[in-house]
Amino acid sequence: MSNFDNNPRNPSSAPRKFPYTLNRRWEVVDKLNSGGMGTVYMARDLNLSTLSNQKKQCVVKELKDDHLNCGSDKEMAQEFFLREVHVLADLDHQNIVRVLDQFREDDKYYLVMEYVEGQNLHEMLMKRGEPFDEKTVIKWAITICNVLKYLHTHNPPVIYRDLKPSNIMINTNDQVKLVDFGIARPFESEEDNTQVVSQGYSPPEQYWGHATTRSDIYALGATMHFLLTGQDPLALTVSEPKKLNSAISDHINEIVMRATQQEASARYPGAEYIKNDLEYVPPEPPSTKGKPLVVVLSSIAAIGMFLGGLIVLGKLQDQQETRTQEVKSIHELRLDEREKKLAEQEKKLKQIQKLISEEMTSTKDGGTTPNATQDASNDDSGESTIPRELTDEAALTDTALN
Repeated sequence: MSNFDNNPRNPSSAPRKFPYTLNRRWEVVDKLNSGGMGTVYMARDLNLSTLSNQKKQCVVKELKDDHLNCGSDKEMAQEFFLREVHVLADLDHQNIVRVLDQFREDDKYYLVMEYVEGQNLHEMLMKRGEPFDEKTVIKWAITICNVLKYLHTHNPPVIYRDLKPSNIMINTNDQVKLVDFGIARPFESEEDNTQVVSQGYSPPEQYWGHATTRSDIYALGATMHFLLTGQDPLALTVSEPKKLNSAISDHINEIVMRATQQEASARYPGAEYIKNDLEYVPPEPPSTKGKPLVVVLSSIAAIGMFLGGLIVLGKLQDQQETRTQEVKSIHELRLDEREKKLAEQEKKLKQIQKLISEEMTSTKDGGTTPNATQDASNDDSGESTIPRELTDEAALTDTALN
């Protein structure tokens, strides 16, 4: 039996002065905020008397239905409130605010949750004055994917229905915490489903009370759009953050666009699928930009050595060709000199042959015998009338020709 049925009812609605105690345990010390159909108070757990006030801090949410005039509307509001509270009370995840208690007192319904010290993402961006960097948004989005997978695979499945920057807290330890599960939001009943709508963050089907797990995927994509651009996404429109922030990568832009498709079937089928795409890092095109200086210098040195080697090789080839040409020239000169000498010697031989022929002709005309010719070829001193240098040259030429 629920605590909602075990507490006495007190119709008194007079405003209370702080501090006051609820359910004999929760000391309400201050009002934090109020809106829609709920009011949030700061409180302390009196059962933890040995702990410091900070460790005893908690949050009390009160369902406000006194503005609902129709009795059936009040009953329906209470019914859905109770169902949401019971589901949340069964959740246990490090990134979901914990439910500590639920009860009914003085004809009002209360939910006690852990207090998260920190700021929500909407407040952080407004204070920052500019969008978050892509790396930070990816880190948060991956954590939220883990939470959504836990909710969607829970038994029974839980659809968050109200995922947006103001419901995502970052505590003092830089930890993500999802708060406000739509337990105090305007609603309509249709096929046993609540209608919780946040303009720009809710998909089309949620306007008609047909929220599914893919509705939370849409809200995640819309939330990423806000964090990357600093602007709320347009309602019922596919978000394309790169149009507002050119620094966003094509990869992340495509993820947001797919997540915020107007047709639920065109979105990611589950949180694990969008998480896989968020964790994937596309290969970067080859570029020296951003590379360590030592890598760049090493590349330049390697190229320099390669080019230097080509230059040295070219010079060696030139030297080899020059030497070949020099050897060839020397050889050709020697051949030319030899041919020149042979030509001269051949010329002298012809002169000798001509002289001999002339002498033989003159001897024949004088009627002498060959022996006489031999004698005639010698003067009184016994030497030949043919110049000695010609005979010597003739001998050399004959030797060379042979």
